[in-house]
Amino acid sequence: MEPSVDDLLSFKEFPLIQEGNSNSAQLNIDSPKKVSPSRESDSTEEATPAKSSSFLSFEYYQRFFDVDTMTVVDRIATSIIPKRAPSDYLKLNIGTSPDLYGPVWIVITLIFTIAISGNMASYLQNAGNHHWRYNFHLVSVSATVIILYTSLVPLSLWALLKWSVRSFDLDVEESPHTPSLLSLICVYGYSLAIYIPVSILWTVQVSLFQWLMVATGTFLSGFALLWILMPAIKTSKYHIFITPSIGIAHFLLATGFMLYFFHSPDSSGTVVRMEQLKTTVGTIINKNATN
Repeated sequence: MEPSVDDLLSFKEFPLIQEGNSNSAQLNIDSPKKVSPSRESDSTEEATPAKSSSFLSFEYYQRFFDVDTMTVVDRIATSIIPKRAPSDYLKLNIGTSPDLYGPVWIVITLIFTIAISGNMASYLQNAGNHHWRYNFHLVSVSATVIILYTSLVPLSLWALLKWSVRSFDLDVEESPHTPSLLSLICVYGYSLAIYIPVSILWTVQVSLFQWLMVATGTFLSGFALLWILMPAIKTSKYHIFITPSIGIAHFLLATGFMLYFFHSPDSSGTVVRMEQLKTTVGTIINKNATN
């Protein structure tokens, strides 16, 4: 007899299945779930740590440009204002997160600022010369000097600190910090920020004012630079010689900028004598030609 429609749609009660019944089907909720191959590969990738990028790849240097604006502004201010940085600034601030964003933009800006301001100074020095032309060679000269300074000087200092570090009988936590090469490049790159406004002021063709700007820029930036680097410099056996060398190199850089790009020597007496010599020679030639 076939069941009716009402029998098919009605709810029925079934007896409970005893645990001891071997013929009963049981659901094991503790059994592992079957995972699809795609999900299994995703979970494997998440569990595997990411491999570090090679230093020849773009991803390796990308992290050095991941810096916010306030950090860049703070580091610029610290490179200009002496004693603004705490004693552990190089180790805890620069050493943990050195960046190349600020130094790269400071170097590029300084290159073009010096080249443009140097041509402005040349124009003011030759205001009566109608044949004056813009000197594009100043861009390559300023770029070469600045890039060499921000790369070779930190490299030399890093190698010297590595080679001449003193041994201290201290715990590992209290051992002196030797900065990395990238940290030194970061510090030196920010130390050039003060020369951007100074290079604009160097266009004023007053020799005393130009030398005053050299002294001001060198003192503020050089003193702040030495203040930041001093904890690392003290770890060297030759710290007595390294400290004045850093200041002298910074002073020579500023002096070279001013003398080569902006300074006009007082040569009015020489020009007058040359003009008189030309007039005298021309007069003698004309007399000889007439005779």
